[in-house]
Amino acid sequence: MIKNLWRQESSEARKTSISWKYVFALFVTLVLCILDACLTIFLVGRGAWEANPLMRYALSVSYEYFILSKYFLTAFGLLFLFLNGKKRIFGGLLMVEEIAGGIVLFYEGLVIYEIAIYHIIR
Repeated sequence: MIKNLWRQESSEARKTSISWKYVFALFVTLVLCILDACLTIFLVGRGAWEANPLMRYALSVSYEYFILSKYFLTAFGLLFLFLNGKKRIFGGLLMVEEIAGGIVLFYEGLVIYEIAIYHIIR
């Protein structure tokens, strides 16, 4: 009886465990978010402007407020994804944790775009 109970618990634990690739993707997203914030501040200082109205307002308050707002909004969104990672969406077609790869690609593209703009306006 106890042996069967242990097997059931361990199989359930395997089903609900979060993969390390997923956790790593969320960490990389936070690092890219901070890099994006720093590049944005640098580019705004060179004459560029922030396209996101919410972040534009945060940038008008102060650089510190902008970085903290950007970081915490991203972190809370990633926390939501982390807590709901095993849920399926789009009619069971996709798990939420599979979106993490797309978010990393989005931030990578954004940072590459900002680096390209830096090379154009320097």
